[in-house]
Amino acid sequence: MDIRQLKYFMAIVEEGQISRAAKRLHMAQPPLSLQLKMLEENLGVQLIERNTKSLRLTEAGHALYQRAEQILGLVDTTTKEIREFDQGLRGTLGIGSPPGIGHLYIPPRLAEFHAKYPEVTFQWREGNTYRVLELLNSHVIEVGIVRLPIDDNTYEIKPLVTEPWVAVLRKNPGQSRPAKITLPQVAREPLLLMQRQQGIFCHDMVWDELRTAKVEPTVFCESDNVMALLTLVELGLGVAIVPRSAAALKASDTLHIAEITGCKLESAVAITWLKGQRLSAAAKQFLEMF
Repeated sequence: MDIRQLKYFMAIVEEGQISRAAKRLHMAQPPLSLQLKMLEENLGVQLIERNTKSLRLTEAGHALYQRAEQILGLVDTTTKEIREFDQGLRGTLGIGSPPGIGHLYIPPRLAEFHAKYPEVTFQWREGNTYRVLELLNSHVIEVGIVRLPIDDNTYEIKPLVTEPWVAVLRKNPGQSRPAKITLPQVAREPLLLMQRQQGIFCHDMVWDELRTAKVEPTVFCESDNVMALLTLVELGLGVAIVPRSAAALKASDTLHIAEITGCKLESAVAITWLKGQRLSAAAKQFLEMF
């Protein structure tokens, strides 16, 4: 197993078909199929189940993909570090953010950064806080925007803003929706909540406030996909409780955003990076913009 085979394997997984992966890698399909077969033979396990329409990862394949992401991320970081000694500020900077918050903070800074350092390019990954921390830990990205709290023994933290969580309701014809609403009023309808993620406490914060308000709601759906929750609101399946920035992700004439009063539902947002990690020159300069 070598770095080239890992890159081939990741391309096959991400494209979902060997033919598409071959086009992405600018190579013929038969040699790529052979490389996958050789990798499986060298490891002694089946990584991908093949059929005529699609590919499906085996359990071993999932494990290898996660490790390959870490290994190639570390190789890329190391390459950038070495090149910087001679080439100055250039290369690719990996960053990550949750939807909504990232869209507010990152684009204007990318534009400003590009004007100063035109030879630096970016890999911008999106995901919830747990996913961003996972990418940091595996060295796929160097800098991430997250929702607090996170472990300050593991990560350097620079707070950015504290924002409230809001209720997102469906606008029905002839029905007026209030600008402000209490949790007991919200809970009269089925709730659509952010799913609990390991080490992330926003889910618990919402439930703590519901218990304090002595509310026993009906929860229709929990998801880590904000857009999915907002779509369910549009379909009239409940009321979503989400961060204000996330509520603004979906422009729709049928959605109404209301402030939740009588409780303290808010979360802090911060930019973070691994403690003790040698940051690239590009990452250091990018952090200065915050």
